Amino acid sequence: MIPRPEMMLAITLDTGIFFNITLKAMRAKRILEIGTSSGYSTLWFAEALMQISEMSNTRQEKTIITIEMDHSKIERANKNFDEAGVKDLIDLKEGQADDILSEISKNYHNENYLKNGNRLFDFVFFDADKENLRYYFDLVLPMLRVGGIIATDNMLYPEEYRPMMIDYTNYIKNKPNIESVMVPIGNGEELTIKLS
Repeated sequence: MIPRPEMMLAITLDTGIFFNITLKAMRAKRILEIGTSSGYSTLWFAEALMQISEMSNTRQEKTIITIEMDHSKIERANKNFDEAGVKDLIDLKEGQADDILSEISKNYHNENYLKNGNRLFDFVFFDADKENLRYYFDLVLPMLRVGGIIATDNMLYPEEYRPMMIDYTNYIKNKPNIESVMVPIGNGEELTIKLS
């Protein structure tokens, strides 16, 4: 694991464990992360996918897409992925999240994409610019499988995000066919499940 000073304000240890257990319970196979930072949360996801692969006796493919725009964070994350031996599970995309998500979204609107063995996402993690969360949510929801989860970080802390997070929560709770709850772990995690 990454030493605490090098995490670049990543998720907390208890949040990492919580996500790891959640992913294993879901038997997740495909994960999307918006906001890689140093890759600390990504490592928790990769560990869960490897354990799921062992439990089901299958080979794990490259099934984590993570997006980061800060080149220095990308360099640090790639180093961490190499050291952990999980780089082959991770597709780290450099650039603006809205541009990359729009590009990924185009695949899901192509009717042949899912027919060719591609899967909807099982789990999506938002840990990026808070002012665009509503936009990200609307873009990602069609790419999430029924029963899939969107987890959103920083619902409680830092406090300067609180107005944006309240706005986001109010926005998603008015959406049909989802249920959402804020889990007071780490910096606060909003877990949203797609019902249909």
